[in-house]
Amino acid sequence: MIDRVLFDWAPIAIAAVVGCFFADYTLTHIGARANELVRDRWRVEGSYEMNPTWERQIDSRQWFGPRVVLVPLALAAILGTLRLLAGLVDVYDDPAYFGSAVGVMLLLQAPILLLHAMNLQTFRMLLDPTAAEGGIAYRRWFVYRQSVVYLLGFSVIWLVLWVPSQQAFFLGGAASCALFASRFWQLASKARAATAMDNSVTESRH
Repeated sequence: MIDRVLFDWAPIAIAAVVGCFFADYTLTHIGARANELVRDRWRVEGSYEMNPTWERQIDSRQWFGPRVVLVPLALAAILGTLRLLAGLVDVYDDPAYFGSAVGVMLLLQAPILLLHAMNLQTFRMLLDPTAAEGGIAYRRWFVYRQSVVYLLGFSVIWLVLWVPSQQAFFLGGAASCALFASRFWQLASKARAATAMDNSVTESRH
């Protein structure tokens, strides 16, 4: 049912994917600026942006750039091509192909947008001087590990929804969340190794 609706209303599905990309990008900028106001109470080691691809752009407060245009165009082109292939190649006439592709993109953005909302709420509440005592600085590897658990949780949710529905939309979401969780695990391992090296250098100086 969901796959068929996405297939029949492909332009709206594609617009939703592109819209979620811009929502994620905008909220990242807003979150980074909001975090600056409460960095004495809540901060992450290094950049607020956890995706290395976008770190420099977010940290420099650069709203516009080639990547901001090319990425949504690429997403729209991929989905548009899959939909057009349905009328040219019989195997792609199955709505599951298009539905899974939309799920890969849309159901990865869903937990990310939810996390943006929770972060902004936290920063807004921390502006109240009575909200907390002291402050906390999270190591980068720790936040990456948190992201792994968070995304794997959503991967399981999408997988559970796929079992009774058999809609490829959910299967695509489960796959993309699992893949990004794997990516964050790798980043966490590198960040933790860097932290351990920094600590050993510091201890050797004393």
